[in-house]
Amino acid sequence: MTTLVSLSNGRIQTSIAALALLTACGVEMTALLDRHANGDWGDINLDEEQENGLSLVCGGPIVSQFKLSGLDSIRIVTDTFRKTTRINLATEPSCFAGHASHSFGGEALAA
Repeated sequence: MTTLVSLSNGRIQTSIAALALLTACGVEMTALLDRHANGDWGDINLDEEQENGLSLVCGGPIVSQFKLSGLDSIRIVTDTFRKTTRINLATEPSCFAGHASHSFGGEALAA
């Protein structure tokens, strides 16, 4: 289901593994970010969809997930304050602790 929203993604961070999967599948990161920001949250379940709706009204993170290839999915999470959006594999931890990542808003980050 697509919800009519216009979400600010803030600063974009992605894990190296997510970037590699996007490249291997020929998927543009900006296309997924546009879908996420406009309320097309992809392959999430009903509970996550309802949580996103509540987060839009009351504050909270917004989560999207997009299946790309076989069992591989990309997970996109925009934080509560809409300052940072993280892109990682659905199988990776939601924060990048211990994982190298790259920020498209500037310098490389290692959280």
